[in-house]
Amino acid sequence: MKLGEDSSLEILRKSKGKLVQSLREKSPDWSDSDDNEINLFLDINAKKKYVFSNSVIDTLHTIKVQDEFDCNILKERKSSNGIIIVDSTELYIFQEVNEKLKVMNFTVSLKDNYSDLKIFTFNLNDNEKIIAEDIETEVWKKFLRCLIYLDFLPTEIIYINPKEKFGTRKQGKVINQTDHKVILVTKAWNQEYKTKPNTTFYSKPHWGIRWSGVGRTIPKVTFIKGSLKELNKPAEKETKR
Repeated sequence: MKLGEDSSLEILRKSKGKLVQSLREKSPDWSDSDDNEINLFLDINAKKKYVFSNSVIDTLHTIKVQDEFDCNILKERKSSNGIIIVDSTELYIFQEVNEKLKVMNFTVSLKDNYSDLKIFTFNLNDNEKIIAEDIETEVWKKFLRCLIYLDFLPTEIIYINPKEKFGTRKQGKVINQTDHKVILVTKAWNQEYKTKPNTTFYSKPHWGIRWSGVGRTIPKVTFIKGSLKELNKPAEKETKR
């Protein structure tokens, strides 16, 4: 993935003013508070930016999201806001405001002279989705798959600084030509930290996703109690560069 001047991230950053003006013109009840909210929402510099490795992308389809999604699960996520870069042409930007998780899907292609944005909301208090009828189901489901993977599954993260690149073609090389630090999220399910025989360590209590229902397709947030483990510990590590 190459993140350059023609990427969705950079185009969104450069066109922020025009985008805000367009939203203002389409909303007759626009107020000063809306200005403050949208500027906070579109503050690209203040948000962490995540990209996924090929191993994660190849796994996302296994996360089943039902049409009647339980929004209460989102209350237990770790990320209050951020930007998920699906590829160089598409991203999701999200921000929680007043118990509502607001999400914007932005797609762009300079080659095809095309851009589009869709905004939808998850009302965490009332456990409801606020999604316009013209927004395809796959748009909001893809966002949820990405967020569930990011916040509820074991991952390894690698920081890629501005003007740096990381990875191989097989892994999914990321070429960061922007002025932003991006975070590469990779799969850590099959990795282990080794310990010496007959030693133990304490696994901290934490929240995790467990799958239930017919075919184990319904995600359920479960509290995992702390416990003593032996030999091998599933990895959830962070690599800084």
